[in-house]
Amino acid sequence: MAIDLASMILDVQVSLSDIPDNYATDEQLYDSIKMAHAYIDTLKDTTVTEALEAKAIRALATYFAYVNYTSLVERTRGEVTQASAIKLAALQRIAVSFLRRITTLAINDDTTVDQSAGAKKVWAAVGLTMSTLDADIS
Repeated sequence: MAIDLASMILDVQVSLSDIPDNYATDEQLYDSIKMAHAYIDTLKDTTVTEALEAKAIRALATYFAYVNYTSLVERTRGEVTQASAIKLAALQRIAVSFLRRITTLAINDDTTVDQSAGAKKVWAAVGLTMSTLDADIS
């Protein structure tokens, strides 16, 4: 069963209850949910449950929506309050913690994938070769 992204709008609204409605419309929240879902689809491990994936989408969408909100506030008021900056950092930590639960990739504290972690891994190749038993010894 697929996750119904549209039904998650209310969940994200609840997570952002301190934001005025005109700064976080349903359309903006749905866009954040779709972006979070697309990003998580690229990261998630095949063993992740749908329930955990939905929680990760909600956490990341909430963070994305709050980034959008603080950007709008900064443009209209000229600055972001210290409380908003603290909440933004907290939402980012929550999103990162969920991202780390759904993937085996290394996730940076800013929600991006640590590209250098892949470079540190040791890779091995396996192939088939002719056996000495197959060789003609005559």
